[in-house]
Amino acid sequence: MFGIVILFAIIFIISFANYWWGIFKSKEEKDSIEKFIRKFEIVSDEKEYKKLLQDSNIPIESLVLLADAYGKSGDYEKTINIYLVALKRVRGRDQKQYILSNLGRTYFKAGFLSRSSEVFLESLKLHPRNEESLRYLTVVYEKLKEYDRASEVLDALEELGAVVEKQKLYLQVLQISENSKLTNQQKEQKLEKIAQKERFLQRKYFEFMQQNRLNITKEKLEGLYLKNLTDLLWFMDDKWLDLTKSSKPILRQIAMAKGLLGYEKLENGIFAFDVLGVLKKEKNVKADLSFHYMCSDCKNVYPLYFYRCPNCLAIDKTEIQSSIVKANDEKNIPFL
Repeated sequence: MFGIVILFAIIFIISFANYWWGIFKSKEEKDSIEKFIRKFEIVSDEKEYKKLLQDSNIPIESLVLLADAYGKSGDYEKTINIYLVALKRVRGRDQKQYILSNLGRTYFKAGFLSRSSEVFLESLKLHPRNEESLRYLTVVYEKLKEYDRASEVLDALEELGAVVEKQKLYLQVLQISENSKLTNQQKEQKLEKIAQKERFLQRKYFEFMQQNRLNITKEKLEGLYLKNLTDLLWFMDDKWLDLTKSSKPILRQIAMAKGLLGYEKLENGIFAFDVLGVLKKEKNVKADLSFHYMCSDCKNVYPLYFYRCPNCLAIDKTEIQSSIVKANDEKNIPFL
């Protein structure tokens, strides 16, 4: 009997010891895993984050790659912090100029235009003939409506051999449009004169006439580059401009698509307008047109018209693309 008691006691002691040993090992394993994870954990404290980046063992190339990765994900705050840290560590003029250019572009993308201009100017102190910094600086001043400064930068680019005639005319159009000292008649004359020089700016002239509901003669309308106005003509108030009186095929095609004229087959028309003109004969068919705008350089597509591509900053590269969509009961509103 005594032996049985001893046996059960031994079994109990062994079971109890195994139980606590299992708990101890489990805790030890958990602590080990947590310690391992902390090595790779992202530092949430900003000071500790900057301290980590200032580690001299991290190569400048790695910092630039890290900044580029953050920039592509849209985390501009961390991108800027990394470039600022890298800027303190570099010594060579070429490296410093490269980081300054990247920093300027990041500020530009983030919408900090004044800071962006300061960084690009600092970059130009190191390399005054840096065309990329000059191009960005032109756009920054343009967006800040500092047109005289933008024009000065364009002069510098022209001296380096860049073709800037279109950009100069575009700046002139912006200045004229926003000049409160000019009357509408004076603006119209100046815009029309520039539109005669540069075809893509004829849209600016037409927009001005449309927004101010100024009279535009049939002859002036037919003399414009109409393929770059199709969306404006589609959304415009038909009481302002009568398209039915024109003999121009593209204007008649738009009028037919709107249901203002009976359908007739026209050569070299725009496909979407032509199809919509056919559908207008069927009273029960409800169809409309949708427009989007593609940059012919970088191929990015946007819902709004642009004179300068928001992505690659190219000017006069907009392609208007139209497609047929199901009509709804809401009135078309041109956000153009």
